This record gives sequence, C-alpha cells and structure tokens, in this order.
Amino acid sequence: MRIRVGGRDDVPAFLAFGDEAVAWMNARGNTQQWGTEPWTGNEKRREGFLQRADTGGMRVLEDEDGMPLGIMVITEERQPYVPDAEERELYVNFLITSRKHAGRGTGRALIERAKQEAAERGIDLLRVDCWAGEDGNLVKVYERYGFTRVQEFTVPVGDGEWPGMLLAMRLSESAEG
Repeated sequence: MRIRVGGRDDVPAFLAFGDEAVAWMNARGNTQQWGTEPWTGNEKRREGFLQRADTGGMRVLEDEDGMPLGIMVITEERQPYVPDAEERELYVNFLITSRKHAGRGTGRALIERAKQEAAERGIDLLRVDCWAGEDGNLVKVYERYGFTRVQEFTVPVGDGEWPGMLLAMRLSESAEG
C-alpha cells in the first residue's frame, strides 16, 4: 500500500466511498450520520469535495494495483463548528475508507500519515471530529487510533441536530507512550 497526494481526479472515488458508506450505514439502521441518498450525483457534495481537493491536503491510500482504499483531507484549518485550538494544528477534515476493503488498516494508515505530516511541519496537535451517534462507535475508533475526547458538539441539520465529538492527539504525548 502507498499513500499519495490526491486531487480533483480522485473526487469520483471519494463519492463512491460515500455511496458505499451510506448503503452500509442505512443497512445497519443509521440514517442520521450521512442520510439515505447516494453521494454520486449530488452536485453540492461533489463541489464540496472538489474544494477539498484544491486544498492540497487530500491523501489517497492505494493498494499495490493503484486501487484507492481510503481518502483523507488534512489542513491547518479546523472545521468552523468546533472551537479554535489557540495553537497551530493539523486537522483531519475528512476521512473515509472503502467498505469493500474494510479491515485492512486503511484508516489507521491514513492517521499515521497525518501524524507524520504534522511532525514534519513542527505541529504537535492533531485534531479530528466525527459523528458521535450510535453509542459513539466512531468515536471509539478514533480513540483506538490514539485520540482523546475533547468536547461534544451539535451541528444543526434540517429540522434536527447532528451529534459530534471533537478529539485530539498530542504528538509529543503519543511519542512518549
């Protein structure tokens, strides 16, 4: 497996991973995290991922045949709905993996790449936010990667709210452990 810098040409894979995730989550009864509609064909989502591709922070993990297995977007800007870190940080703005290739360590490998890039930039703080519904199952995944819970939050969505969790990792602390 290798990780490369991604770009606009990777947006169809991003959307396909979203389609897989929505179908998988919906089959498990989760219709709140990312809704019920496929991402492919959703122009607003496509535009959002094109904008993310333009940040230069897209990373694509591929298998030995060049098949994308996961995509991450990292930037030094946080999501607008979480509090400022008051210090320089590397923020995992998006992380998605192929459900077809689950269990291959794709998410962990991408987080390790984020840690490496943060260290190369002289940044000690890595943060991420995620869906906190379903008893915090996704939160627990990030905790297994070495993140700790910082703060719960909600994002208004339609007539309801999307429950989220902000998590952080100090590279200096993870290096000591």
